[in-house]
Amino acid sequence: MTSETSDWWKRVPCHFNWDLEDDVTVDFTSVVNNLDSKLESLKESNGGNSSCVLLLFRGYLEVSKFAGVTSNPEKANAFFDQADSEAEVLIDDEERRAYVVVSSANRLWVLEKFKIGSESEMRRKKEYLVSKLEENWQSGVGRKSGNFDAYLEAVAAFALTRLGPYKYREAESRYRKAIKLNSKQAEWFHALGELVGRQARQKTQSSGECYSDMDEEIRCYQKALDLDPENDFARCDLALVLARKDDKLQDAKDLIALTKDVACEVIIKKGRFYRRQKDFQKALAVLKKGTKLQNPRSELFFQISLVCSSLASQAGYKKNYKEKTEYLEKEMEYLDKCIQREPSHFFAKLNKARNFSKSRRNEEAEQYYRKILNECHSSPRNLIEAQFTFAEFLALSNRGRIPQEAADLYEEMVNTGAVILREIDQDGNAKVTGKDGFLEKARDRLKDFYLEREEGSRKMKELEEKLSTLGI
Repeated sequence: MTSETSDWWKRVPCHFNWDLEDDVTVDFTSVVNNLDSKLESLKESNGGNSSCVLLLFRGYLEVSKFAGVTSNPEKANAFFDQADSEAEVLIDDEERRAYVVVSSANRLWVLEKFKIGSESEMRRKKEYLVSKLEENWQSGVGRKSGNFDAYLEAVAAFALTRLGPYKYREAESRYRKAIKLNSKQAEWFHALGELVGRQARQKTQSSGECYSDMDEEIRCYQKALDLDPENDFARCDLALVLARKDDKLQDAKDLIALTKDVACEVIIKKGRFYRRQKDFQKALAVLKKGTKLQNPRSELFFQISLVCSSLASQAGYKKNYKEKTEYLEKEMEYLDKCIQREPSHFFAKLNKARNFSKSRRNEEAEQYYRKILNECHSSPRNLIEAQFTFAEFLALSNRGRIPQEAADLYEEMVNTGAVILREIDQDGNAKVTGKDGFLEKARDRLKDFYLEREEGSRKMKELEEKLSTLGI
């Protein structure tokens, strides 16, 4: 079997063969914005981490089948070119070959799908790419160290991690395989810790709550720091987790103080740490350093808006209404900056609707809530939160009495919850299914609503039966 007469290359591991598009409901624009921000953070940190893995996935996204994608094979190949350029200077030969394999296989798929150029040009390109792929593939699989396979697993894991909670388990599994084959990569331990933590935190209700697997998450970050003591990304994440433990709070503060305010991602995490400690002025001072960077991330402005919201609440509690109004205006300013950079940032948009309401601009709030509902149907997790928040707003605007439209939204939440449990996350999510979660709150609101209706008892019985099938 020769490379010129067979399609053996179609079985080579690459983004087109990892089933990345199956059951994905994340927003394409958000994924792209997050990747581009991550790329900026890597440049800002001047660290030793290669961005090849990111560039390979970024190129694939330009020709993927995700909703909202307008295929751009030229742009895809430009990202693959950048990845190849970075791979050329890597010291580890097996790492370099793994990235070249994925890049070459991806390029072949792009060539196959988009038929770029004349037949003779395509044939020459294919022959060149197949030859390049075969050389690096045969050299890689011929090694017995396992490093080549480890890097391939990590490339897949990186992509899966960016595609939302329903892909986390597979991403975690692939990082564990990679680490088993090569236990010297700090960024893999850091990524594994993040995945362990994200999945465990789905069972919690607050940012200060302890959770299962916390100790394993901590061990992953500590291992990442052992391998790379300059890894401020892992240091920030370790501090954020330790801060949940009362006896480790000072350790967390000491760690966060060691981080440098250079990379936007570090600044964001550092600001989040101080905000959760309710040290709002310190959080604001740190986060505003990020606004002076050349390309500040959308999330930076969102975090500043959260601090402004907290300061507005503080001022309101003290009955300093002028200061409260000023902070609400600042919150809106930074929410708009976030949304301008990332139009699909769900929580920024939800908080913008809330800000309208807090500022007593109810008509604008209602219009914005309706806009959000129309836009977030592709993400059931976002949809159920938008349904609940809008329903609560409608009830509040009706002097606490639940109007029919709010009741309809509470009922729709049950259907959305069923989609989440049956199609996305069978274990559920604390915000959705836990005590005081969205479904439990919807049931309580509907119970009050049905009490005032003629067929209320029948409707409540039907609701309870429906919820019981979901384990609520």
